Amino acid sequence: MKTEKTIGDLMPSRRELLKFGGFGLLGASAQGVWPLQMRANPAVKSKPRGTARNVIFFELAGALSHVDSFDFKENVSTQKDFDVRKTSTGIYVPHALFPRMSSVMDKVAHVRSFVSHEEVHLRGQYYVQAGRQLNVAFAPEIPSIGSVVAYELEARRRETDNFPTYVSFNLSTNQIGALSTGYLPPRFSVFDLNPEEALKGMTLDQKATELLEQRWQMLSGLREIERDRMADMGRTTSGFEDFSITAKKLLTDPRWPATFQISADERKRYGNTSVGLSSVLARNLLKQDGGTRYIHICHNGWDHHKSIWDKQAKTNHYNLISEMDPALASLLEDLGTTPSAMSKGKTLLDETLVVCMGEFGRTPGELNFMGGRDHHKHCFPAMFAGAGVKGGTILGASDSQGWKCVDPGWERKQQPRIENVVATIYSALGIDWSKEVHNTPSGRTYTYVDPLGANSFIPTDELSGIYG
Repeated sequence: MKTEKTIGDLMPSRRELLKFGGFGLLGASAQGVWPLQMRANPAVKSKPRGTARNVIFFELAGALSHVDSFDFKENVSTQKDFDVRKTSTGIYVPHALFPRMSSVMDKVAHVRSFVSHEEVHLRGQYYVQAGRQLNVAFAPEIPSIGSVVAYELEARRRETDNFPTYVSFNLSTNQIGALSTGYLPPRFSVFDLNPEEALKGMTLDQKATELLEQRWQMLSGLREIERDRMADMGRTTSGFEDFSITAKKLLTDPRWPATFQISADERKRYGNTSVGLSSVLARNLLKQDGGTRYIHICHNGWDHHKSIWDKQAKTNHYNLISEMDPALASLLEDLGTTPSAMSKGKTLLDETLVVCMGEFGRTPGELNFMGGRDHHKHCFPAMFAGAGVKGGTILGASDSQGWKCVDPGWERKQQPRIENVVATIYSALGIDWSKEVHNTPSGRTYTYVDPLGANSFIPTDELSGIYG
């Protein structure tokens, strides 16, 4: 006997949807505050640039060996097959490791003088996402940088902006996971995607779309009837409602499935790896211009205390670099040739700030007794491109071996920190990074860029030097 198909027959299951990607809803602070009591700190001289519509944060989760890459230092452990060459911008790079990145150095500004508060991965990965040190007493109310961006840019969202403002790739796979929205409402949560699952597709046929619309109209009517009662159920309930609304918009927006269409040539150029697929999908998200403005790409595995250059080892820096090099280089190349949807004569790279960095560096000099390099927070580099950044800029310097900073690279005597990267991101997006929130659940003031370091106050300036 033939039966009428239900929407369950035509649409992915909840389990399949969660494999595809999901919002970080349940980790949000149970004590939300709204509206925010906020003001800018007049003591901080902030003048946001507003040169970017978008930001891509390319995280090397762990620590790339800086002395074997973008702050190259020849040492007893330099491998014979590195083929070190001087790039057009004047820095030396192992060409055999970075053949693609070597060709796009003219698009990149290097800051080689960073210092970190942290020197273990879990705390370091929290620091990168939250822009401040981990304090377990207040962590539940601390939002990620991407969630702050989503909150700040909400007023700029257009009626056609159906995509989540904050999207990430593989954040849930690192040690700290994807941070929640903290004191912010769940609607500013990250939408974390598994690229391999996402590329399997989620296109609905016409019948499924019609059924979805019927069920949605019925659900909307029930919500309206129960609105007063549901208002007392707290932010978790409202968070799931926000999730449902966003999911419905995505499932019925033809730009969403189009985002996950990539060619065989693109797989080859970017590298048919998780980080390569994440990078081409990040480009597609911005190209579709559906409302996504902050993208966090997480490339995991950069932690080689042993066998760092052993090609027979299961994982090593050769492997990780062979994944990162084509992914990041292709992303920069394609952003630089893809026209902006908003500004005639501009490219996506003209309006997108790209940041690439890890949590810290790795110990210079001779390899340890296990043939690896350990954690080193005292001096390490980061790369910046797009949105007005002057390519070829080189700021800061380490000593001859890469152990310590000899030039901070800006007007401050202190070395720059991740807090300054956060200020740079906010500034590029036109966000005043001196803002403070005064009605957090704990009553403790939340500053967009925290001036309180581990031992003293630290500068909260943007990295203005990368703009030349």
